[in-house]
Amino acid sequence: MRPDNLVSYLFPRQVTTTHRERIISGLGGFIAIFLTAWIASHTLGPVVTPFMIASMGASTVLLLGAPHSPFSQPWSFAGGHLVSALIGVFCAMEVPNFHIAAGLAVGLSITAMYYLRCLHPPGGATALLAVIGDQAIHGMGYGFVLMPVLANVGVLLVAALLINRVVLLRHYPYNLSMPAKAPSPHGGQPPVRLGFTEDDLTAALRSMDGYIDVTGEDLERIYSLAILHAKRRRLGDITVGDIMTREVVTVAPDDSLEAIWKLLRTRGIRGAPVVDGQRRLLGMVTVADFLKSANWRLCDTLVRHVRLAVAGRARNTAERIMTRPLILAREETHLTDAFLLFAQNHINHLPVVNGDGALVGILTRLDLLASLYGDMASASGDLQPSAA
Repeated sequence: MRPDNLVSYLFPRQVTTTHRERIISGLGGFIAIFLTAWIASHTLGPVVTPFMIASMGASTVLLLGAPHSPFSQPWSFAGGHLVSALIGVFCAMEVPNFHIAAGLAVGLSITAMYYLRCLHPPGGATALLAVIGDQAIHGMGYGFVLMPVLANVGVLLVAALLINRVVLLRHYPYNLSMPAKAPSPHGGQPPVRLGFTEDDLTAALRSMDGYIDVTGEDLERIYSLAILHAKRRRLGDITVGDIMTREVVTVAPDDSLEAIWKLLRTRGIRGAPVVDGQRRLLGMVTVADFLKSANWRLCDTLVRHVRLAVAGRARNTAERIMTRPLILAREETHLTDAFLLFAQNHINHLPVVNGDGALVGILTRLDLLASLYGDMASASGDLQPSAA
Protein backbone atom coordinates (compact mmCIF):
# COMPACT_ATOMS: atom_id res chain seq x y z
CA MET A 1 0.00 0.00 0.00
CA ARG A 2 1.35 3.43 -0.94
CA PRO A 3 2.20 5.77 1.96
CA ASP A 4 -0.36 8.38 0.90
CA ASN A 5 -3.06 5.71 0.68
CA LEU A 6 -2.07 4.42 4.11
CA VAL A 7 -2.41 7.91 5.59
CA SER A 8 -5.83 8.33 3.98
CA TYR A 9 -6.87 4.93 5.31
CA LEU A 10 -5.69 5.58 8.87
CA PHE A 11 -6.81 9.21 9.01
CA PRO A 12 -9.87 9.51 6.77
CA ARG A 13 -11.24 12.90 5.90
CA GLN A 14 -14.25 13.32 8.16
CA VAL A 15 -16.14 16.51 7.41
CA THR A 16 -15.89 19.61 5.23
CA THR A 17 -16.58 22.10 8.01
CA THR A 18 -14.78 25.41 8.28
CA HIS A 19 -12.38 26.31 11.08
CA ARG A 20 -14.99 28.73 12.43
CA GLU A 21 -17.58 25.95 12.64
CA ARG A 22 -15.16 23.68 14.47
CA ILE A 23 -14.25 26.35 17.00
CA ILE A 24 -17.81 27.48 17.76
CA SER A 25 -18.89 23.84 18.07
CA GLY A 26 -16.28 23.34 20.76
CA LEU A 27 -17.30 26.56 22.46
CA GLY A 28 -20.94 25.49 22.35
CA GLY A 29 -20.07 22.11 23.84
CA PHE A 30 -18.22 23.79 26.70
CA ILE A 31 -21.17 26.05 27.51
CA ALA A 32 -23.71 23.21 27.28
CA ILE A 33 -21.86 20.83 29.61
CA PHE A 34 -20.92 23.63 32.01
CA LEU A 35 -24.55 24.69 32.37
CA THR A 36 -25.81 21.12 32.65
CA ALA A 37 -23.21 20.16 35.26
CA TRP A 38 -23.74 23.34 37.27
CA ILE A 39 -27.52 23.02 37.34
CA ALA A 40 -27.40 19.27 38.04
CA SER A 41 -24.91 19.64 40.89
CA HIS A 42 -26.97 22.34 42.59
CA THR A 43 -30.34 20.64 42.14
CA LEU A 44 -29.65 16.91 42.09
CA GLY A 45 -26.28 16.79 43.83
CA PRO A 46 -27.60 16.88 47.40
CA VAL A 47 -30.18 14.19 46.58
CA VAL A 48 -28.91 11.94 43.79
CA THR A 49 -25.55 10.33 43.14
CA PRO A 50 -24.43 10.45 40.40
CA PHE A 51 -26.09 13.75 39.50
CA MET A 52 -24.80 13.56 35.91
CA ILE A 53 -24.09 10.65 33.58
CA ALA A 54 -21.14 10.46 31.18
CA SER A 55 -23.27 9.73 28.11
CA MET A 56 -24.39 13.39 28.20
CA GLY A 57 -20.89 14.25 27.01
CA ALA A 58 -21.29 12.01 23.97
CA SER A 59 -24.69 13.56 23.28
CA THR A 60 -23.18 17.02 23.43
CA VAL A 61 -20.76 16.09 20.64
CA LEU A 62 -23.78 15.35 18.46
CA LEU A 63 -26.00 18.22 19.58
CA LEU A 64 -23.32 20.88 19.15
CA GLY A 65 -20.85 19.23 16.78
CA ALA A 66 -23.33 17.75 14.29
CA PRO A 67 -26.66 19.55 14.85
CA HIS A 68 -27.97 18.63 11.38
CA SER A 69 -27.59 14.90 11.96
CA PRO A 70 -30.76 12.83 12.48
CA PHE A 71 -29.00 11.51 15.61
CA SER A 72 -28.97 15.04 17.04
CA GLN A 73 -32.62 16.02 16.78
CA PRO A 74 -34.57 16.55 20.03
CA TRP A 75 -36.69 13.40 19.83
CA SER A 76 -33.68 11.26 18.95
CA PHE A 77 -31.77 12.70 21.91
CA ALA A 78 -34.54 12.58 24.52
CA GLY A 79 -36.26 9.41 23.34
CA GLY A 80 -32.98 7.57 22.81
CA HIS A 81 -31.77 8.19 26.35
CA LEU A 82 -35.08 7.56 28.10
CA VAL A 83 -36.04 4.34 26.34
CA SER A 84 -32.48 3.03 26.72
CA ALA A 85 -32.44 3.87 30.42
CA LEU A 86 -35.76 2.09 30.90
CA ILE A 87 -34.52 -1.02 29.09
CA GLY A 88 -31.21 -0.94 30.95
CA VAL A 89 -32.90 -0.83 34.36
CA PHE A 90 -35.26 -3.64 33.36
CA CYS A 91 -32.35 -5.88 32.27
CA ALA A 92 -30.36 -5.07 35.41
CA MET A 93 -33.28 -6.02 37.65
CA GLU A 94 -34.72 -9.00 35.79
CA VAL A 95 -31.72 -10.74 34.16
CA PRO A 96 -29.50 -12.42 36.77
CA ASN A 97 -26.50 -13.02 34.50
CA PHE A 98 -24.44 -9.84 34.35
CA HIS A 99 -22.98 -10.45 30.89
CA ILE A 100 -26.31 -11.35 29.30
CA ALA A 101 -27.96 -8.37 30.98
CA ALA A 102 -25.34 -6.00 29.56
CA GLY A 103 -25.70 -7.39 26.05
CA LEU A 104 -29.49 -7.40 26.18
CA ALA A 105 -29.60 -3.82 27.47
CA VAL A 106 -27.65 -2.45 24.52
CA GLY A 107 -29.13 -4.77 21.89
CA LEU A 108 -32.74 -4.17 22.91
CA SER A 109 -32.09 -0.43 23.13
CA ILE A 110 -30.85 -0.33 19.55
CA THR A 111 -33.93 -2.18 18.31
CA ALA A 112 -36.30 -0.04 20.38
CA MET A 113 -34.69 3.20 19.20
CA TYR A 114 -35.01 2.05 15.60
CA TYR A 115 -38.72 1.33 15.94
CA LEU A 116 -39.39 4.50 17.93
CA ARG A 117 -37.42 6.57 15.39
CA CYS A 118 -35.10 7.95 18.05
CA LEU A 119 -31.77 6.30 17.25
CA HIS A 120 -29.16 8.09 19.36
CA PRO A 121 -25.79 6.33 19.84
CA PRO A 122 -25.11 7.65 23.38
CA GLY A 123 -28.35 5.96 24.41
CA GLY A 124 -26.49 2.66 24.30
CA ALA A 125 -24.09 3.98 26.95
CA THR A 126 -27.03 4.98 29.15
CA ALA A 127 -28.51 1.48 28.89
CA LEU A 128 -25.15 -0.11 29.70
CA LEU A 129 -24.62 2.19 32.68
CA ALA A 130 -27.86 0.97 34.25
CA VAL A 131 -26.39 -2.57 34.21
CA ILE A 132 -22.73 -2.02 35.04
CA GLY A 133 -23.20 0.93 37.42
CA ASP A 134 -22.37 0.74 41.11
CA GLN A 135 -24.73 0.01 43.96
CA ALA A 136 -25.90 3.62 44.08
CA ILE A 137 -27.27 3.33 40.54
CA HIS A 138 -28.75 -0.13 41.10
CA GLY A 139 -30.41 1.10 44.27
CA MET A 140 -32.35 3.74 42.34
CA GLY A 141 -34.31 1.13 40.39
CA TYR A 142 -36.58 2.75 37.82
CA GLY A 143 -35.96 6.07 39.53
CA PHE A 144 -32.72 6.12 37.52
CA VAL A 145 -34.83 6.95 34.44
CA LEU A 146 -36.16 10.10 36.11
CA MET A 147 -33.10 11.21 38.03
CA PRO A 148 -30.49 11.66 36.77
CA VAL A 149 -31.37 10.66 33.16
CA LEU A 150 -34.54 12.70 32.53
CA ALA A 151 -33.21 15.65 34.51
CA ASN A 152 -29.93 15.65 32.55
CA VAL A 153 -31.74 15.28 29.25
CA GLY A 154 -34.10 18.17 30.00
CA VAL A 155 -31.36 20.60 31.00
CA LEU A 156 -29.01 19.64 28.17
CA LEU A 157 -31.77 19.83 25.56
CA VAL A 158 -32.78 23.34 26.63
CA ALA A 159 -29.12 24.37 26.68
CA ALA A 160 -28.53 22.94 23.19
CA LEU A 161 -31.61 24.70 21.79
CA LEU A 162 -30.58 28.06 23.23
CA ILE A 163 -26.91 27.75 22.28
CA ASN A 164 -27.57 26.57 18.73
CA ARG A 165 -30.29 29.09 17.95
CA VAL A 166 -29.39 32.15 20.04
CA VAL A 167 -25.62 32.01 20.55
CA LEU A 168 -24.40 30.19 17.42
CA LEU A 169 -27.31 31.33 15.19
CA ARG A 170 -27.85 27.87 13.73
CA HIS A 171 -30.98 26.25 12.34
CA TYR A 172 -31.95 23.80 15.06
CA PRO A 173 -33.93 21.57 15.28
CA TYR A 174 -33.00 20.93 11.67
CA ASN A 175 -36.30 19.59 10.33
CA LEU A 176 -38.39 22.30 12.01
CA SER A 177 -36.04 25.08 10.91
CA MET A 178 -36.06 24.26 7.24
CA PRO A 179 -38.54 26.36 5.26
CA ALA A 180 -41.60 24.47 4.11
CA LYS A 181 -41.67 23.63 0.45
CA ALA A 182 -43.83 26.08 -1.43
CA PRO A 183 -46.73 24.46 -3.27
CA SER A 184 -45.88 24.17 -6.93
CA PRO A 185 -48.35 24.12 -9.79
CA HIS A 186 -45.97 21.76 -11.55
CA GLY A 187 -46.26 18.92 -9.10
CA GLY A 188 -43.85 20.13 -6.41
CA GLN A 189 -40.68 19.70 -8.46
CA PRO A 190 -37.52 21.09 -6.84
CA PRO A 191 -36.04 24.36 -8.19
CA VAL A 192 -33.27 22.38 -9.85
CA ARG A 193 -34.30 19.43 -12.00
CA LEU A 194 -32.56 16.47 -10.42
CA GLY A 195 -33.58 13.71 -12.79
CA PHE A 196 -34.86 11.59 -9.90
CA THR A 197 -37.51 11.83 -7.22
CA GLU A 198 -37.48 11.64 -3.43
CA ASP A 199 -38.86 8.10 -3.72
CA ASP A 200 -35.80 7.16 -5.78
CA LEU A 201 -33.52 8.49 -3.04
CA THR A 202 -35.45 6.60 -0.38
CA ALA A 203 -35.20 3.39 -2.39
CA ALA A 204 -31.46 3.91 -2.86
CA LEU A 205 -30.93 4.43 0.87
CA ARG A 206 -32.91 1.29 1.66
CA SER A 207 -30.95 -0.75 -0.87
CA MET A 208 -27.76 -0.02 1.09
CA ASP A 209 -29.30 -2.12 3.89
CA GLY A 210 -27.86 -0.08 6.72
CA TYR A 211 -28.36 3.13 8.63
CA ILE A 212 -27.08 6.15 6.70
CA ASP A 213 -26.73 9.33 8.73
CA VAL A 214 -28.52 11.45 6.13
CA THR A 215 -32.09 11.75 4.88
CA GLY A 216 -33.44 11.78 1.35
CA GLU A 217 -34.28 15.47 1.73
CA ASP A 218 -30.69 16.17 2.79
CA LEU A 219 -29.33 14.41 -0.29
CA GLU A 220 -31.75 16.24 -2.57
CA ARG A 221 -30.78 19.59 -1.08
CA ILE A 222 -27.05 18.83 -1.27
CA TYR A 223 -27.36 17.76 -4.90
CA SER A 224 -29.39 20.87 -5.78
CA LEU A 225 -26.86 23.15 -4.10
CA ALA A 226 -23.99 21.40 -5.89
CA ILE A 227 -25.68 22.00 -9.25
CA LEU A 228 -26.25 25.67 -8.41
CA HIS A 229 -22.65 26.03 -7.26
CA ALA A 230 -21.43 24.55 -10.54
CA LYS A 231 -23.74 26.88 -12.47
CA ARG A 232 -22.41 29.88 -10.53
CA ARG A 233 -18.84 28.81 -11.27
CA ARG A 234 -19.54 28.49 -15.00
CA LEU A 235 -21.42 31.78 -15.21
CA GLY A 236 -18.74 33.71 -13.40
CA ASP A 237 -19.68 37.06 -11.88
CA ILE A 238 -22.81 37.76 -13.94
CA THR A 239 -25.34 39.69 -11.87
CA VAL A 240 -28.94 40.75 -12.32
CA GLY A 241 -27.76 44.25 -13.24
CA ASP A 242 -25.87 42.86 -16.25
CA ILE A 243 -28.93 41.40 -18.00
CA MET A 244 -32.00 43.17 -16.60
CA THR A 245 -34.25 45.40 -18.69
CA ARG A 246 -33.67 49.00 -17.66
CA GLU A 247 -36.43 50.65 -19.71
CA VAL A 248 -39.33 49.56 -17.52
CA VAL A 249 -43.00 50.31 -18.16
CA THR A 250 -44.41 51.56 -14.85
CA VAL A 251 -47.75 52.78 -13.51
CA ALA A 252 -48.74 55.07 -10.66
CA PRO A 253 -50.75 53.87 -7.65
CA ASP A 254 -53.71 56.09 -8.62
CA ASP A 255 -53.85 54.98 -12.27
CA SER A 256 -57.19 53.43 -13.18
CA LEU A 257 -57.50 49.75 -13.89
CA GLU A 258 -58.89 50.48 -17.34
CA ALA A 259 -55.83 52.53 -18.26
CA ILE A 260 -53.48 49.90 -16.87
CA TRP A 261 -55.25 47.10 -18.76
CA LYS A 262 -54.96 49.03 -22.02
CA LEU A 263 -51.27 49.63 -21.31
CA LEU A 264 -50.61 45.93 -20.73
CA ARG A 265 -52.43 44.98 -23.93
CA THR A 266 -50.71 47.68 -26.00
CA ARG A 267 -47.23 46.76 -24.80
CA GLY A 268 -47.88 43.02 -24.86
CA ILE A 269 -46.73 42.53 -21.28
CA ARG A 270 -48.16 40.61 -18.35
CA GLY A 271 -47.44 43.12 -15.60
CA ALA A 272 -46.07 46.51 -14.61
CA PRO A 273 -44.43 47.80 -11.43
CA VAL A 274 -46.28 50.41 -9.38
CA VAL A 275 -44.00 53.30 -8.34
CA ASP A 276 -44.37 56.66 -6.62
CA GLY A 277 -42.98 60.01 -7.73
CA GLN A 278 -39.45 59.05 -6.61
CA ARG A 279 -39.68 55.70 -8.46
CA ARG A 280 -39.81 53.83 -5.16
CA LEU A 281 -41.38 50.46 -5.75
CA LEU A 282 -44.81 50.09 -4.15
CA GLY A 283 -46.17 46.95 -5.76
CA MET A 284 -46.84 45.07 -8.98
CA VAL A 285 -49.98 44.88 -11.11
CA THR A 286 -50.22 41.77 -13.28
CA VAL A 287 -52.82 40.01 -15.37
CA ALA A 288 -53.27 37.62 -12.46
CA ASP A 289 -54.28 40.57 -10.24
CA PHE A 290 -56.99 41.51 -12.73
CA LEU A 291 -58.26 37.95 -12.75
CA LYS A 292 -58.39 37.86 -8.94
CA SER A 293 -60.34 41.13 -8.79
CA ALA A 294 -63.21 40.01 -11.04
CA ASN A 295 -66.26 37.93 -10.16
CA TRP A 296 -65.72 34.45 -11.59
CA ARG A 297 -69.31 33.41 -11.01
CA LEU A 298 -70.54 35.91 -13.61
CA CYS A 299 -67.96 34.98 -16.23
CA ASP A 300 -67.89 31.90 -18.41
CA THR A 301 -64.93 32.92 -20.56
CA LEU A 302 -61.61 34.55 -19.86
CA VAL A 303 -62.42 37.49 -22.17
CA ARG A 304 -65.69 38.26 -20.39
CA HIS A 305 -63.94 37.82 -17.06
CA VAL A 306 -61.29 40.45 -17.83
CA ARG A 307 -63.80 42.83 -19.37
CA LEU A 308 -65.89 42.66 -16.22
CA ALA A 309 -62.83 43.33 -14.08
CA VAL A 310 -62.00 46.47 -16.10
CA ALA A 311 -65.44 47.82 -16.97
CA GLY A 312 -67.23 46.92 -13.75
CA ARG A 313 -64.49 48.24 -11.48
CA ALA A 314 -62.91 51.00 -13.54
CA ARG A 315 -63.23 53.33 -10.60
CA ASN A 316 -60.61 51.21 -8.82
CA THR A 317 -56.94 52.00 -9.07
CA ALA A 318 -53.67 50.10 -9.15
CA GLU A 319 -53.26 50.51 -5.42
CA ARG A 320 -56.36 48.38 -4.80
CA ILE A 321 -55.33 45.25 -6.68
CA MET A 322 -51.53 45.41 -6.81
CA THR A 323 -49.45 42.64 -5.26
CA ARG A 324 -47.44 43.47 -2.17
CA PRO A 325 -45.10 42.80 -0.51
CA LEU A 326 -42.98 41.99 -3.51
CA ILE A 327 -40.16 39.57 -4.15
CA LEU A 328 -37.25 41.81 -5.09
CA ALA A 329 -33.66 41.64 -6.24
CA ARG A 330 -30.77 44.09 -6.30
CA GLU A 331 -28.43 44.84 -9.17
CA GLU A 332 -25.60 42.96 -7.45
CA THR A 333 -27.70 39.80 -6.97
CA HIS A 334 -26.00 36.86 -8.70
CA LEU A 335 -27.84 35.27 -11.59
CA THR A 336 -28.13 31.88 -9.90
CA ASP A 337 -29.80 33.51 -6.89
CA ALA A 338 -32.29 35.16 -9.23
CA PHE A 339 -32.93 31.77 -10.81
CA LEU A 340 -33.83 30.39 -7.38
CA LEU A 341 -36.22 33.27 -6.72
CA PHE A 342 -38.07 32.55 -9.96
CA ALA A 343 -38.17 28.80 -9.39
CA GLN A 344 -39.17 28.82 -5.73
CA ASN A 345 -41.84 31.52 -5.99
CA HIS A 346 -43.24 30.74 -9.47
CA ILE A 347 -43.09 34.36 -10.62
CA ASN A 348 -42.82 35.87 -14.11
CA HIS A 349 -41.22 39.21 -13.20
CA LEU A 350 -38.51 40.16 -10.73
CA PRO A 351 -38.29 43.92 -10.00
CA VAL A 352 -34.78 45.21 -9.35
CA VAL A 353 -34.19 48.06 -6.89
CA ASN A 354 -31.23 50.04 -5.62
CA GLY A 355 -30.23 50.71 -2.03
CA ASP A 356 -32.91 53.39 -1.65
CA GLY A 357 -35.68 51.08 -2.82
CA ALA A 358 -36.03 52.87 -6.17
CA LEU A 359 -36.82 50.79 -9.25
CA VAL A 360 -33.86 50.50 -11.62
CA GLY A 361 -34.93 47.60 -13.82
CA ILE A 362 -36.86 44.38 -14.16
CA LEU A 363 -35.82 40.80 -14.87
CA THR A 364 -38.09 38.40 -16.74
CA ARG A 365 -37.95 34.69 -17.35
CA LEU A 366 -36.88 35.33 -20.92
CA ASP A 367 -33.97 37.49 -19.75
CA LEU A 368 -32.89 34.73 -17.39
CA LEU A 369 -33.22 31.93 -19.93
CA ALA A 370 -31.43 33.96 -22.60
CA SER A 371 -28.48 34.38 -20.26
CA LEU A 372 -28.43 30.78 -19.04
CA TYR A 373 -29.14 28.95 -22.26
CA GLY A 374 -28.57 31.41 -25.07
CA ASP A 375 -30.57 30.72 -28.19
CA MET A 376 -32.57 28.00 -26.45
CA ALA A 377 -34.56 30.74 -24.72
CA SER A 378 -35.95 32.11 -27.96
CA ALA A 379 -37.78 28.84 -28.51
CA SER A 380 -39.06 28.56 -24.97
CA GLY A 381 -42.19 30.65 -25.52
CA ASP A 382 -41.79 32.78 -22.41
CA LEU A 383 -44.79 34.54 -21.01
CA GLN A 384 -43.69 38.06 -21.87
CA PRO A 385 -41.07 39.87 -23.94
CA SER A 386 -37.92 41.30 -22.47
CA ALA A 387 -39.17 44.81 -23.07
CA ALA A 388 -41.45 44.44 -20.06
